[in-house]
Amino acid sequence: MKSFIILFLLISTTLTSKQENQNLRRLQPGSSSTNSYNYNSILATKSVTSSETISSDLTATAADTSVIYVSSTGSATIGSNTISKTSGDSSNTENSEFYGVNAAILVNGGSATLTGTTVTTAAKGANAIFATNSGTITINGGTITSTGASSARGLDATYGGKITANSLTINTSGGSCASLATDRGEGTVSCTSCTLTTAGAGSPVIYSTGDITITSSTGTATGAQMVVVEGKNSATVKSSTLKCTGIGNRNNVDKCGVMIYQSQSGDADDGIGSFTASDSKMEILSSSSVYSSAPMFFVTNTEATITLSNVTFTYGSGIFLDIEGTDQWGTSGSNGGDVTMTVTGQTIVGDIVVDDYSSLTLKLSSSSSFKGKINSAKSSGSIYIVIDASSKITLTGDSYITKLENADSSGSNIDTGSYSFKYSNSSYLKVGVFTLLFLIFM
Repeated sequence: MKSFIILFLLISTTLTSKQENQNLRRLQPGSSSTNSYNYNSILATKSVTSSETISSDLTATAADTSVIYVSSTGSATIGSNTISKTSGDSSNTENSEFYGVNAAILVNGGSATLTGTTVTTAAKGANAIFATNSGTITINGGTITSTGASSARGLDATYGGKITANSLTINTSGGSCASLATDRGEGTVSCTSCTLTTAGAGSPVIYSTGDITITSSTGTATGAQMVVVEGKNSATVKSSTLKCTGIGNRNNVDKCGVMIYQSQSGDADDGIGSFTASDSKMEILSSSSVYSSAPMFFVTNTEATITLSNVTFTYGSGIFLDIEGTDQWGTSGSNGGDVTMTVTGQTIVGDIVVDDYSSLTLKLSSSSSFKGKINSAKSSGSIYIVIDASSKITLTGDSYITKLENADSSGSNIDTGSYSFKYSNSSYLKVGVFTLLFLIFM
């Protein structure tokens, strides 16, 4: 009998480890980190191959033609003039999105500094300002207006390109036209004191397949999410205000305020997607057609970390975090999400949904609070909650989790009210070495 008990406990411990360290098996997209495009035949109104100051208005109208092209040996200084890409659709959207073909200003390995510059684009695939192949762009003031029908973003960086902007205003109106974007090769974009607005379907304020940060900025997306992170990439929001309708681009499967996912299209490498927000406000607009159903956060087909501190959330669905697989991305049965959410000095009001193929580790610290239901559908997904003594959980409905680690041994920081707060069955029982020794020698 004693041997049976020991064997059962060892098996139980193994099941616990397997569940709590669940890493979903996913396809490796294998996106390239090298820009292989041949720029020798690039077309532009003005090509910059050395150090040059541009002080006149410039225009491009032909397809696949930029207004300004800065090569790897070039360094452009652009003042308060107007750069206009008034027509000329891209003949190949991927060339525009990955390599910057047809952008108003394209910097390929070189550098550019813009001060008070006005940039306008009105063509498909006409990104306004694009950095690639480790090219660098610095922007101080100015405006960007993009009215292209699709794939005409505000700032876009690929293959190690880097864009830093201050006091910039960006307005886009087309589909898949994020204000701030990165694509293949994990570029970097940062904006401080910027005003960002998008109106098209699939056009969030931020779309990251690299590293995007906004500070002391405002952003509104009236046809999409606030932020989308794809693959092992990141978005950071500091002291900013973001608003959106949360309308999805895949039959509203992806309706939400912030989405972290892996499309497996090859645009982003597999890994942990990251979203961080502090001292900010985030809102799904009450005028939205999905206001009553869109969760604030949606994670699918990837691993993700979400870190929050002193953020005010406004939304109408009552679902704060939804982690689940869909029929849009990945393979059914292994396309949920694995999320670690860490909150510090943060108030969360809303429910948490975790499906059978997903997992959540929720860490509450520094007087954080959670009020809502957790896994009320009783899914078999793994849910692990860590709460310090200064933080609090208040249930608004029956909740079901795998494991709770509470620094307050009295449990007074958890208010269940009239609701059940149930743990999973004995297959999740954790057994220590001393317990096993006791059983062996008793």
